[in-house]
Amino acid sequence: MDDQILKKANQLNNLACKECTRGWLNDHDRLSDPSDDVINCFEKNLISLQLRDRLIEEIKEIEKEN
Repeated sequence: MDDQILKKANQLNNLACKECTRGWLNDHDRLSDPSDDVINCFEKNLISLQLRDRLIEEIKEIEKEN
């Protein structure tokens, strides 16, 4: 498995709140879409369904704020 996807999955699994997600977005490499990263990690069973749904919602909220 790609080391990059494992690294992103580890980062995503450590996001405990919306502010953590905001920090992850600020540090995101912008080489890919953050929502796509979340979905990709979920599809590879590296994050849970609950985490996927929460992160997608938080990403949408944060993007609306900007």
